[in-house]
Amino acid sequence: MKASIFTLILIIPAMLVLGQRPQPHRCDVPLPDHIFRQKQRSVSLQPTEELKLKVAVAVATGNCLSVEQVRSIAELFIDDFSRLNFAQAAWHNTVDRENFYYVYDAFAYFSTVFMLHDYVKSVESRPVDYLPPYEPPLSLNFPALEYPVYENYRGPSNCNYPIREDDFLRLAAQVQSNTSESNRALLLSQIAQNNCLSVSQAMKLSSLLQSEGNRLVFFRNAISTIFDPGNLQYGAQLFAHIPNKAAYNELINQPLPADIPVEQPPCFVPDEEFNQIMASIRKESFNSTKVTLAKQILRSKQCFTTVQIKEMLKLFSFDDSRLEMAKFAWEFTTDRDNYYQVADVFTFSSSKEELMKFLDGRE
Repeated sequence: MKASIFTLILIIPAMLVLGQRPQPHRCDVPLPDHIFRQKQRSVSLQPTEELKLKVAVAVATGNCLSVEQVRSIAELFIDDFSRLNFAQAAWHNTVDRENFYYVYDAFAYFSTVFMLHDYVKSVESRPVDYLPPYEPPLSLNFPALEYPVYENYRGPSNCNYPIREDDFLRLAAQVQSNTSESNRALLLSQIAQNNCLSVSQAMKLSSLLQSEGNRLVFFRNAISTIFDPGNLQYGAQLFAHIPNKAAYNELINQPLPADIPVEQPPCFVPDEEFNQIMASIRKESFNSTKVTLAKQILRSKQCFTTVQIKEMLKLFSFDDSRLEMAKFAWEFTTDRDNYYQVADVFTFSSSKEELMKFLDGRE
């Protein structure tokens, strides 16, 4: 897709902008792979497309990324407009912008590719001294409590060092921008699992929740990644109701379990979400677009059952597309021992035989 899109873009006169001056570019080195993988995982773990986009944009605006890293995150989205919004945000901090057309491969539609290309060209054509419209900073008002200082903390610790203050404020602003209490709680849960926090930072984040019950749940999730657990008693200020304060004090006085492996959540795609995925693929008119979209979804979700794969393959009209998708989907199937059942969707025996040969080579 990359070559065809890039060729089309090059021959469209309206997109040729001459006499441009290069924009200042502050990014020279992309995130190290191990840090990028952590941030990519934090995006993929988001329960909704909206939250996934918010986290991805925060990653893109706060870090230098390579084109390959941008494309990897873009492929996590189901919707092309989410990819577009993310890619527009990521372009500014992309190290190797000259290769940005590789990101186009992540898109299912030519129309959104052209939108992204138009955006890039419009930004590139701005004068060097261009200043974007002023946007007032998001006001973060934390309650007037006594917050502990962690800089000179010497007690036991559950992580290496708290996240930087600017990263913390960006995460807090991201949470505050959600009007839904449930979305805030979900986002805070992900933040707690993926970041080292000081007690002061955890207190401020939990104050963004209205429900004391939700605050208590947040601290349960965050306590294992608190830098200065010796300061956790300060968090009791967030609880006005005596039962909640008692539950919090009981929580922070319990020793953390040692040498108990963390149980990973089961890997699966719920029926409701699968039905939405099927509807998204079904509404595509062209078989090639269905294939592209289905592959992106498979890469993003990664946890399908054989029965779900069979249903997905029925959306394709021809055996060659079904076979291509069946081979591709095998890697993202959780019950591979049952994968032979996928052969039932094929019309021709030759397709069934080819799938069986493929499976034999995977044993």
